Amino acid sequence: MAGRGKRFEDAGYSFPKPLIDINGKPMIQIIVENLNFPAEHVFLCQKEHSEKYSLKELLELISPNCKIVTVNGITEGAACTTLLAKELINNDEELIIANSDQWIDWNNQHFLSYLRSNEADGGIVTFIATHPKWSFVKIDDENKVLEVAEKRPISNIATVGIYYFKKGSDFVEAAEKMIVKNIRTNNEFYIAPVYNEMIQDGKKILHYPIAEMRGLGTPEDLSRFLENLNKKTTAVES
Repeated sequence: MAGRGKRFEDAGYSFPKPLIDINGKPMIQIIVENLNFPAEHVFLCQKEHSEKYSLKELLELISPNCKIVTVNGITEGAACTTLLAKELINNDEELIIANSDQWIDWNNQHFLSYLRSNEADGGIVTFIATHPKWSFVKIDDENKVLEVAEKRPISNIATVGIYYFKKGSDFVEAAEKMIVKNIRTNNEFYIAPVYNEMIQDGKKILHYPIAEMRGLGTPEDLSRFLENLNKKTTAVES
């Protein structure tokens, strides 16, 4: 939620991306309901958007007792943005970091059960894709992640944008290591490559494949999603 959302602005949308209407609900509500985690949500959003559009009140309606961290300007990437919430996540509690512009067909409880039962230190939700706009994982025969690459198709297993860490402190430590090493893609620090630091430290990272993922990150993606959604609605109504 902390990006500028320039592509939607350029396409003529009057509200920032998290507030774009999708069948009567703001996009961020669609995302939270799709994730469906009974957790304490921490939202990272632009300070300008928060003040102009009363995001605090909206987000508290979507997720009562949530925490909101405002970002003043654009950071050097999603990993840097997430670290602005360090005091809330640098602990031994499970942490899930999710983009705010994707919809997936999944069973979130099975996802958590799978990672916990296999004693994973981290988990990445994945789908089949090859376009270099995604990030990708290379795995072994036991579904263990060997390497993660941002915007570079090292396999046909792409990441959805939902990332699990057994401990929030593991993410903080690994992200800070990555930043110290200045490991960037397109001059930004992304979330997915953080796992490479954990893999180097011997941590167990698993991937969790799903059948369907719908990106909502561009006006074109949103149009395709709405078209597909309306087709399903029409089929049900008929």
